[in-house]
Amino acid sequence: MPRPDKVAIVEATKEIAAKANSIILANFTGIDVERDTGLRRKMREKDVDYRVIKNRLAKISFKELGYDDVAEYLVGPTSFAFGLDDPGAPVKIILEAGKKTDIPKIKAIWFEGQLFGAEDAKKIVNLPSRDQLIAQFVGGLNVPIANLVGDLNSIIRKFVGTLSAIRKKKEEE
Repeated sequence: MPRPDKVAIVEATKEIAAKANSIILANFTGIDVERDTGLRRKMREKDVDYRVIKNRLAKISFKELGYDDVAEYLVGPTSFAFGLDDPGAPVKIILEAGKKTDIPKIKAIWFEGQLFGAEDAKKIVNLPSRDQLIAQFVGGLNVPIANLVGDLNSIIRKFVGTLSAIRKKKEEE
């Protein structure tokens, strides 16, 4: 019979994983307390839930969610960064933290419903954020509208010019 505390961990992991846009699995072996504290602080600032979960409990959680592919990466010490707002934020934070010493080291990335290896981390980092994509989309919508307004303004200007010319001609007659 499973212990209640372990059942609670499995349920909490399932809940946060179901809400997450991205899940980063990383090996944190060798990280000192100061760097780990800084990493956790940066994660909180970017709305990233960072946890260390026993592999056995994580396997149960991910299997129940249908993320069976994740199990092959659950070997050795594993930390989990759940991206709740910006899916690229946890990858950026972990890569930035690992620039000098390569700790923590990314094992795998569950990103928008697909599993990627560590080699794809740099590609994901270069993706624009959600806010940037929305700004690009709105900007893209603005161009045709601005062109339409300019065209209509030009038509009205020509029409007024034509009416003005007709009025001048009639006044001269």
